[in-house]
Amino acid sequence: MPDVLIDIAGGIALTLLISFIFKRILPRLAKKTRSDFDDFLLREISSLILPFGIIAVLLLAEAKLQLPGGLNRPYEIILTIVGAVVVIRLINRIGMRLLQGIARRSGRDDIEQLIKTLFPLLRALTWIVVSLIILQSQGVKLAVVWGLLSAGGIGLGLALKEPAQELFAYLMILIDKPFTIGQFIAVDSVSATVEKIGVRSTHLRSLRGEIVVINNSKLTSSNIENFATMQQRRMIYSIGVTYQTTADQIQSIPATIQTIVDNTTHAIFNRCHFTGFGDYSLNFEIVYYIDNRDYTNALDIQQSINLSIMRKFEAQGIEFAFPSQTLYLEGNGITAGAAS
Repeated sequence: MPDVLIDIAGGIALTLLISFIFKRILPRLAKKTRSDFDDFLLREISSLILPFGIIAVLLLAEAKLQLPGGLNRPYEIILTIVGAVVVIRLINRIGMRLLQGIARRSGRDDIEQLIKTLFPLLRALTWIVVSLIILQSQGVKLAVVWGLLSAGGIGLGLALKEPAQELFAYLMILIDKPFTIGQFIAVDSVSATVEKIGVRSTHLRSLRGEIVVINNSKLTSSNIENFATMQQRRMIYSIGVTYQTTADQIQSIPATIQTIVDNTTHAIFNRCHFTGFGDYSLNFEIVYYIDNRDYTNALDIQQSINLSIMRKFEAQGIEFAFPSQTLYLEGNGITAGAAS
């Protein structure tokens, strides 16, 4: 027994020495490098040297401890499990740091967000792989384990079908980037600003102010209109004037409207044409662009143009049409007009 204590004390002393080197000496050398990854690596390793060293010493001293019959196996299993936990924590920390560094160097926020989302899955995968390695080292037949995992996986897969579908849709949103946080989009009948992209759903802030929550799977299967990259708005609508308008007045209307649009700030004229004879009006189609994607500002400009058109038509004696009906009575030469 005294020999065992000496071996354990010597092993702990060696562990403390190695820990001192990693905590006091090597960091001074690491500070001379440009990268901070080596500093991080030294900190993580030095924090685990002491527990890992003690576990290694106790495992090496197992043969000399002369434990009572039946205790050697549990003793070895417990130390192996504790050692595995220490190793898994180290692997997870280093792996996460490497992935974060890759994401930062890519310069893309979506990649960084994607990696952060996958952190729990990657940690769980590390635990599973190391656990299987430990079980195999302890003589457990992995065929039995795989059978249990397969049986449980079928039931778990059915239970998690919808969450898995939403997670996949979330990953597709991060990768394809049909929209990002802060952008204004339209989905079906909803027009709103993206406030949050979650693993299961996306939160939108509508024009009326309420939060609209839509499942990611529904978003990825819907037609999405993204107004974030729109450089200008196309305004297209029709107006109608009465049939009492003369041909010369009709001919002058496109030029009049073009002048009004050209004299309006941020408005770019495209076209204006006499498009046809309606039931109660002579119709014109107006098209112009507004070099601003702000919706409220676009409506202000449209309102200004419409008021200018009304004033100009009033000055030229041109009347806007409204639903009307003219009745012609035969036999006495009388014509009667009735508005409807």
